Amino acid sequence: MSPALPPAIRAWAWRLAWAITFALGIVVVMRLAWHDGLWLFLLCNIATPYLYLPAWLIAPAAALARRWRLFGVALALVLFHCHWVLLPLVPRSQPATTGPTLRVVSANLLMVNETPAVLAAELERIDADVYFLQELSGRWDEELERRGFWARYPFNRRVTSEDSFGSAIASRLPVRDLDVFWSAELPQLRGVLRVGDRDVELVSIHLLPPGTQEYVRYYHAGAEELLGIVRRLAGRSFIVAGDFNSTPDSDFAARMRDLADDAWEAGGRGFGFTWPNGVFPFPPIRLDHVFLSRDFGVRAVRVGEGAGSDHRPVVADVARRAA
Repeated sequence: MSPALPPAIRAWAWRLAWAITFALGIVVVMRLAWHDGLWLFLLCNIATPYLYLPAWLIAPAAALARRWRLFGVALALVLFHCHWVLLPLVPRSQPATTGPTLRVVSANLLMVNETPAVLAAELERIDADVYFLQELSGRWDEELERRGFWARYPFNRRVTSEDSFGSAIASRLPVRDLDVFWSAELPQLRGVLRVGDRDVELVSIHLLPPGTQEYVRYYHAGAEELLGIVRRLAGRSFIVAGDFNSTPDSDFAARMRDLADDAWEAGGRGFGFTWPNGVFPFPPIRLDHVFLSRDFGVRAVRVGEGAGSDHRPVVADVARRAA
């Protein structure tokens, strides 16, 4: 703190710095001990890219003032922040892959999108092999029908809804057993894609956002059921994609990393934020993911524009890992 400040103000400023540091320390401890166990801490973990930024200011200020205890605690927060947010940005060496590239897209269309033609045109330009679509309303279904999208991707199953939980899987490659299943009282989709000489299980997911204490119970239930599905797919090829309403700092994402690779973490550059895409006044975070069984490698991955939607689509080019 500036020595020019009156002593009383400096004292209150240091008390405030300690209060902020202590509060952030509690969030860290809760994340380590009971990850997302309480709704308040779940919301704090969602804000991880931004939440610990005050510690970056407090640590050097405390060091300059020789307040070593405060410096030590604030520095520990900075190191946790680096581990959780910056370390994943370090580029990874890509595994060798073989065989044809499979392009998959996950896109939340936004049920009330006022310019569906613009986003539909973007999806067409992406020219994917398989689409995982969320928030498929009747209007969206008609727009894609009018453009001939469903005809070009004849292996499809659609669930239209006027709430936020319509969805579709659409593929130009053969998909069998396309079916609807229910998870936490929401419809989800699955099927079996044939790629060369192997089957790839497809699962399209849209979890309820944990925005309220009432919703968080359904969010946790859906996440647990999905983790159970992925565990049962062990040893098989799979792609699980959609709007998970879960950031990379969620307990769900941490547990998924034990079972699958996140395509963005495997091959992306930067944060890969997908929401709110300028639609809502919130700092950007990543809620949309493409999870892959470990026999897949990622050749390229990017986020699209997602015009008119509060989500940006995730575009992943994947292929079989070389033996």
